[in-house]
Amino acid sequence: MITKMLLEIFQAIAEDPTVKRLLGNYNLTGKQNLDVETLMNDLGLSPEEKVKFRQAHSAYQQNPSQTYEQYKYKYEPKSNSAFDKFDAYFQKFEDRAKEHEEKYGKGTGDWSHRQYQKYRNDNSQSSSSSSFDDFAKQTISVEEKKHLEVLELKEGATFDDIKASYKALMKKYHPDKFQDEDKKKYAENIATKLNVAYEYFKKKHNV
Repeated sequence: MITKMLLEIFQAIAEDPTVKRLLGNYNLTGKQNLDVETLMNDLGLSPEEKVKFRQAHSAYQQNPSQTYEQYKYKYEPKSNSAFDKFDAYFQKFEDRAKEHEEKYGKGTGDWSHRQYQKYRNDNSQSSSSSSFDDFAKQTISVEEKKHLEVLELKEGATFDDIKASYKALMKKYHPDKFQDEDKKKYAENIATKLNVAYEYFKKKHNV
């Protein structure tokens, strides 16, 4: 049986951004008897992700509350301040970079996460707003980052990259392609976000 709590756990461990979005919008109404294997097949998970999901599901069955706490609060910000939220967000990716290096060798983790770690170490004794402002100037805005994630792109993408990704994703998530109401509603939501993101970058690039 799949619960909302279990969906949040799966969302926390999923690496594919499309899978994360699907889980975040997954509607359990009328699916009380849905099993984990059916869910994984519906999501189109890779064999590697299926292994991770099965392990999380097994741990959840043994101790739901403890497993939920482990995933839900691991990267919870210490406060509502912008710095603490930013710090918690990047810590998550820092951990992923470490895991990548452990698997593939030193230096293979994302360079930006290494730089952020250096920044955090250098400024661990200071909580002044000026130090945060100086660092913020070196990064893209939260809004732009959000739109890039919607378009499944990384910082530094050109407008040609943005345009190509927008067209490909709109083709993939066009609501008319789906008959199932839940999937159609999800596709409409994604299409709306894609349009908003594309308009943002059109305005930014004066296109």
